[in-house]
Amino acid sequence: MALSFLPDSDLTLDVVVTCDPAVEATPEQVSAYMLSGEPSDLGGSEGATVFTLKALSPSDRETAEVKAGAYTRSELGRLLWLEAPDEQRAKARWHHELAEDEREALASYQAYLNRVFVEMVKVALISIDGEPAEGKLDLITPDSHRLQVITELVQHIQRMSLLGQRGK
Repeated sequence: MALSFLPDSDLTLDVVVTCDPAVEATPEQVSAYMLSGEPSDLGGSEGATVFTLKALSPSDRETAEVKAGAYTRSELGRLLWLEAPDEQRAKARWHHELAEDEREALASYQAYLNRVFVEMVKVALISIDGEPAEGKLDLITPDSHRLQVITELVQHIQRMSLLGQRGK
């Protein structure tokens, strides 16, 4: 077959998040897991919270972006976000030298991305430990764990929605 097809949007996947205290993994194992989605790449995850996700179709992803404000997002912010250096110190200096309107545009775009992530998780998260997930993400404490959970779930959602159950 010459054409590539996206995975079936009925595809589901059980994942754990690396900030879960039950997960025992080295930084290298965490990196491998986040790239592959394979639980065997973690040192151990027995007793960890299990998040069941479904793949998102292109229209699901587009709907999430529209709900988050795709048509009103800052295009200047998007361009600045793409231009930002990767290295932390260089990025801090680059950010410090931005004009005030550029900082506002960048912050606005980052807020848009955060809303997209939340909308994607709302659509893709089926259950947490076998129980319906609706409204439960907001109850995760501390806030740093809640934000990491959302970020990791989005990475799993994107991988499975674009590459299928096992990333290529």
